[in-house]
Amino acid sequence: MRTVTEDKGGARKGAGESAAHRELKRLGRAWLKERGCRATATEVRLPLSPYRVDVAGYRAVPTMGVWGDTFALECKASRADFSRDAGLEEAARAESRKLAEERRRLTALLATHLPDCAQGVSLFGEFDEYDFSDLRHDRWRRLVARCDLLERRLQDGVKFSRIVRYASASFCYLVVEPNVLRGEHEIPIGWGCLERDGEQLRLLREARRLRCRDEAKLVYLERIAARGGR
Repeated sequence: MRTVTEDKGGARKGAGESAAHRELKRLGRAWLKERGCRATATEVRLPLSPYRVDVAGYRAVPTMGVWGDTFALECKASRADFSRDAGLEEAARAESRKLAEERRRLTALLATHLPDCAQGVSLFGEFDEYDFSDLRHDRWRRLVARCDLLERRLQDGVKFSRIVRYASASFCYLVVEPNVLRGEHEIPIGWGCLERDGEQLRLLREARRLRCRDEAKLVYLERIAARGGR
């Protein structure tokens, strides 16, 4: 079975990329050219963030001395691929803080009743650490599992929200296969969306213009040029 591997920024590598994903990238690049982007490339790392996007574009403006618009397109050919990047950073952080406090209280309670679980790493009991990994306690196990899930989500699953927060490009669009989204309410805040309709893309929602800095636009354009020249 062919697999898709990803680097830290989410770029797909090697022959594992699906034909459907490649087609979305091709259509996305063509759509950018229709929008006036004379410089386009695939798998470009965004400025101000650790992420790569599937398709990048730059559209100049006729006014001298004014930078144009940058575009970031993320292609999602499957529901699972979309869900990996669609976590909401703010909500995940709020829940993580709440669960951390609950975990602290539960640890203190268990430590009172299970002093044998102390690891003895501190001279002062109130600062010691406890190992409850062998404890058959449903509430503790559920709490630890949820905390671990949120930690992974904050590391890997908040790509869409972070790109908008960093204003890494002027406009951000999802490019999706039909039925990837379960409604327009799932389009990330600030993002536009294009859905494949045969051999073209149908606009579901326009992207919000982000306040991308000129220096970020310059870095992005340089990276587009470097990728496009390969």
